[in-house]
Amino acid sequence: MTKQDTTDLYLLLATFRCFNEQLYTLKGKHSKVVKMKFNRLLNVSRQYENEIVKLTDNNEALENIYDCLMEVILEVKQQVDEQN
Repeated sequence: MTKQDTTDLYLLLATFRCFNEQLYTLKGKHSKVVKMKFNRLLNVSRQYENEIVKLTDNNEALENIYDCLMEVILEVKQQVDEQN
């Protein structure tokens, strides 16, 4: 795998971890059938993230990308809140 391929893979995995974190922030906000489907999605997402962590062995490069992506997400959320 080339360096660019590795970077792309880490970016994908970090993005997925951010997706999982955003899902977790919405936990408990749904009801009835939507809640059941949301909880399934959350469980699958959590399992996938656990596998990512196992496969990457807490790789520092992946963690750095994940941290940067979460900072961007939080900054965007803050800007959206300020606009509303």
